[in-house]
Amino acid sequence: MNLTCYDYLKACAKKTGDYDAVLAFGSRTKLSRIIRDTDSLAAYINSIGIVQGDVVTIFLPNVVHSFTTFYSLNKIGVIANIVHPLTSPEGLAEILETTGSKAIFVLDILAGKYAQVVNDAKIPCIICSNSDYIMLPAVPAFKVFEKIKGKNLDEFKNSVKYSKAVSEGAKKKSVDCHDGSKTAVYLHGGGTTGKSKTIMLSSNNLNNLAEKLNTLDIPHKAGDEYSLLVLPMFHAFGLGIAMHFPITHGFTSIPMPQFSAETANKYLKKYNVTFVLGVPNMFKKMFEEKNFDGPHLKNLRLLFCGGDFLPERFVREFNKVIAKNGGKGKLFRGYGLTEVSSVCTVNTYQNCREESIGKPLGDIVVEVWDEMKNKLPAGQTGEIVVRGDTVMQGYFNGDNSVMNEGIYIDKKGNRWVLTGDLGHMDSDGYVYFTGRKKRMIIISGYNVYPIDIENAVLQLPFVNEACAVQGYQKSKPCVKLCVTLKYPMNHDEAVDKIQSYCKKNLAKFSCPRKIEIFESFPRTKMAKIDFMKLSDKYDPN
Repeated sequence: MNLTCYDYLKACAKKTGDYDAVLAFGSRTKLSRIIRDTDSLAAYINSIGIVQGDVVTIFLPNVVHSFTTFYSLNKIGVIANIVHPLTSPEGLAEILETTGSKAIFVLDILAGKYAQVVNDAKIPCIICSNSDYIMLPAVPAFKVFEKIKGKNLDEFKNSVKYSKAVSEGAKKKSVDCHDGSKTAVYLHGGGTTGKSKTIMLSSNNLNNLAEKLNTLDIPHKAGDEYSLLVLPMFHAFGLGIAMHFPITHGFTSIPMPQFSAETANKYLKKYNVTFVLGVPNMFKKMFEEKNFDGPHLKNLRLLFCGGDFLPERFVREFNKVIAKNGGKGKLFRGYGLTEVSSVCTVNTYQNCREESIGKPLGDIVVEVWDEMKNKLPAGQTGEIVVRGDTVMQGYFNGDNSVMNEGIYIDKKGNRWVLTGDLGHMDSDGYVYFTGRKKRMIIISGYNVYPIDIENAVLQLPFVNEACAVQGYQKSKPCVKLCVTLKYPMNHDEAVDKIQSYCKKNLAKFSCPRKIEIFESFPRTKMAKIDFMKLSDKYDPN
């Protein structure tokens, strides 16, 4: 299969037929309109001098325009540079410059403070509005963004309204690209271990991922089932699985521009939501809301969680509530990274094992290697490596001809991503995540894996979250344990109980010397615990 994402969408549309592809704040948008507006927008982009191989930035939250902007750029071979819509003006300016973006899409209610940045870049700005697809009475539902409004939109010197771009493009024709091997998207890594990198993915990468995920699904009539689009499209998990897969396989997507656990649960109750993807913190917040429990949970059947550590205890509690309501659905743990287009291993109804991150998805190959890049036998811990047709083209460095940066090529010519994650595989092929390679703590020559400490401490009923990081005492390295509590209690008492428990259940060198109680943890843009901010800085004094 060598199709652009747009061509794949059109091919799938022949199978699904027309249906309500997107539901945003009560307003439904048919697949036929998504495709029609995509075609018009693509023609407009071409008409302002942007052609195949150029770069255009999508600076949007999860809205209807997320679909049309991505597929319109993809149709004409323009690289979609997708950026977190709350990136600082300074950060956006740097990204626009380094990627050489020729235009930008912004949402009006978020655009104000970026006017000067866009003007300085001297590029066209297409200003999107929720009213392009949503009936005006529903627009106040976006009041959560009102605090972010900034300067008057008239300050954008070279701007056009999205609706005008679509109407003008409808009178023109686009110059289409049909090569799925071309770079389709730039995605910017989460940066949990340092400065983020820009990952280059092709249409083939994303289409192959959608095909693999489809093997986990069962046939259903287009439009009968709903997918909750919680994950942002600036991340591969959100773009490839939460957005691209549902619209190409007959799900009605409900995009959430800003996550709210209470609102997400309301959608579960109101619509036949069967498909939800998220990170642990999102599922945890939904679970803790009073409106989570109920008979609507019996509809859930495709529930996948990745992006961060998910405790087995929570998985059991979550699935127990679903079962109590007559549901057969289960929350499954998976694993992946942007460099392999997101998911590469997952637990399923057919193959599931507690504590594991599942088996490789489809024909993806996952192995565990030592430092000399030798495959390790079952049970031994090493670096998780991945190869397959979802592996990235490389990291962007200003030269698209360099396609193997960040890739290891073995003697047979196979392209592997060295994930930087530690884990092991059992004799049945299930993979177990141990932690980030850079998170490993060395105490007196012993390798300490934070996840082992966190797993142990999370067995305590009063501990809500745990994060073990590098600490220092009198300039000597030690394990520092950060926790949040499920309910208010004396902090000294909590620390004493945790210390006592660790001494009984952990090896001496793994026991935390420092324990700190937090109200909440700092988070990355993808809602992962930002362990870098929790770690101590070395102080020789």
